[in-house]
Amino acid sequence: MQYDHVNLLSSASLGVLRSRAFFDDVHILSLTLYPIKKSIATLESQTCSLSDCFIGLVQLGATIKNLPDIDHREFRRQSIAIFNKRFDEFKNDTYLVCFFLHPGYKGML
Repeated sequence: MQYDHVNLLSSASLGVLRSRAFFDDVHILSLTLYPIKKSIATLESQTCSLSDCFIGLVQLGATIKNLPDIDHREFRRQSIAIFNKRFDEFKNDTYLVCFFLHPGYKGML
């Protein structure tokens, strides 16, 4: 199967896989999805609180903000737009109070 891969994939697929841009795109996507995965795992725990929700959202925002703008401009722009829409749903004083009262908060904002 190792030597017969030419018959399994189309030439267009092989061209995409051989390009460096494909792996850069996958890396950026994995960087963005990691805080989401971590937040979901935290939210499924028995000790989840409102501050954990807000902290996960803040970590995701920091990750999106640090995405490279040069090669992934459109992905970054769309990610920021979606994040801002979801963050508007969290503009609630209760979430902010829970965040500031969380033991992990160090006054770093």
